Amino acid sequence: MKHFWSVGLILLALLVGVSVGASGDLNRSVTEVLRSKELQKVDVGVVLVRLGERASEDQVLFRNDSDIPLIPASNLKLVTTAAALDQLGENFKFQTKLVLRQRPDGRQDLVIWGDGDPTLGDAELLRKVGWGTTTVFENWAQQLKGRGISSVGDIVVDDSVFDTEFVHPHWPANQLHFRYSAGVGGINLNANALDFMLTIHGLGQTVSYVTDPPTKYVTIRNTCVQGKENAIWLTRKLGTNDITLGGQTNASSGFPVSVTIDDPPMFAGTVLAETLQKSGINVAGQVRRDRSDQAAWQQAGEQAQQTWTVLAIHETPLPVVLARTNKDSMNMYAESLLKRMGHLASRESGTWANGTVAVGRYLEKIGVPAEQFKLDDGSGLSKENRISPNALSQVLIDNFHKSTREMYIQSLAIADVDGTFATRFSGTNLRGRVFGKSGYVRGVSSFSAYLKARDGQWYAINIIMNNVTTSNAIMKQLQERIVQVLDNSVENAPAGR
Repeated sequence: MKHFWSVGLILLALLVGVSVGASGDLNRSVTEVLRSKELQKVDVGVVLVRLGERASEDQVLFRNDSDIPLIPASNLKLVTTAAALDQLGENFKFQTKLVLRQRPDGRQDLVIWGDGDPTLGDAELLRKVGWGTTTVFENWAQQLKGRGISSVGDIVVDDSVFDTEFVHPHWPANQLHFRYSAGVGGINLNANALDFMLTIHGLGQTVSYVTDPPTKYVTIRNTCVQGKENAIWLTRKLGTNDITLGGQTNASSGFPVSVTIDDPPMFAGTVLAETLQKSGINVAGQVRRDRSDQAAWQQAGEQAQQTWTVLAIHETPLPVVLARTNKDSMNMYAESLLKRMGHLASRESGTWANGTVAVGRYLEKIGVPAEQFKLDDGSGLSKENRISPNALSQVLIDNFHKSTREMYIQSLAIADVDGTFATRFSGTNLRGRVFGKSGYVRGVSSFSAYLKARDGQWYAINIIMNNVTTSNAIMKQLQERIVQVLDNSVENAPAGR
C-alpha cells in the first residue's frame, strides 16, 4: 500500500491549507492506522473533509491514494441515490397504474403499467405500516368491486419502462438465488423474492411451509426435515422458477427464509390474478406480457378515453426508496433507481447501459474527473465498478450543501441505531452522530459517512479498501478507529457550526 510519509504530509498540508501544528496529530494518528499490519497488502484510499457553511469553506484534512478508482462495493449506492435525487427530483414518485382496457370482443383486460417501483409488496418494508405483500392488490380488488366489476379477461403486464434483462451479467452466477441478488423489472413484488415460513412436526419428519406471497407461480420441491441444527437452504434452477427447499431445522421459523424468482413482472401479474380470484373477482383469461400497451394508449389520442380507463394509481415517494436503498443496502432498489434514471434520460426502456450513463453525467456535473470512475451497475454488486474515494467525497460534499441535505442524510444508516450501522460504533460516544453507508464484497470493504463531531462541526469520511485478505470485521474496526481519531481531533478545529 502506498502512503504519504513525513515529507508527503508536509506537502499535503501546504496544498490544502492546513497547518502542520493544527492537523499534525490527526495526520499522524490516521497514518498510524493505515500502517496496521492487516493493511500492509491492502490498497486503501482515504479522504477526510471538514465541511463548511458553504462549499468554498470545505477543507481537506487528509488524503491517501484518494484519486485512484477502486471497487466500492455497496457504497456505490451513495452515488446512485444522490444521482436519483438530483435527476428525478425530490418530489418524484414512482407510479404503478391499474388500467382497464376494453377489447374489440367486448371483454375487459386489466393492465398493470409498471414504473419500476421497487417497494411494491415489499413485505419487510410494509410490515412497519401494517401492510402485507398483497395489500395493494387486495385494495385494487375492492376498487373493482366498487365499480361493479366481477370478472375480467386477461391480466396484462406492461413492464416496458425497463428492459427485460432482469439480472446483471456481471453478478456472481452462483449467488443469483440469494435475496441480495434479486433481479429488477419494470414491475416488482416483494423485492422479487419468495419468503418461506417453516413449521416443524417431529425429528426426522419433513417440515411444512407457507410462502409469502402464496402463489402457484413457482414449483417447489421440499426435502427439508426437522433436525438438530438450523441449516436450511433454498435454491432455484437458473432461468426457471423451480425451487428446492432443503437441509434441516431445529425450530419453526421465527423469520422468513427467501429465494429469488425469475421474471419479476410476470410474478407480480400472476400474484395479482391469484389475489383477485381469492377476492371473488373471476379472471377468465391468462397472465401475459404486452410491452406496447402504454405506447398504444399514448398514440390513440381521443380513442384512448373509450378504450383505456385508469382505475388506480399506487404512488411511492422517492425518499422512501432512498432510505431503503441506503439504510438497508437493498441492491434491487438501487438497480431500479438506476434504470429509472436511464428511462428518464433516454425516453427508452431503462437499462444498465443508459442508467450508468445518466449517473455518470451526475458525477461529471459535480466535478468528478471521468478517469476516476467506471460504472457497471447501481448497487455495487458487480466487481466491474470502479470509483475513487475522492469521487465519493464529492458526492457527500455536493449533497451536504444542497437544499435536500436532510433528505439525503436521513436516507443513511445511523451509528448504533438502524440499518447496516445498527451494531456499528456500539459502546462508543459516536452513537447517533455518524450517518453513512458500509460496503462489502469479497476482497473489498468500504465506509462512507458524515460525522457530526462533538463540537457540532460536520465532516465527510470516505474509505475504500481493496485486496482485503483478512476478515471484514477487522477492516470495520480499522475504519471505526479512523472515525474516532477524527472525532477526537475536534479540539484542534475551528469553532463548529
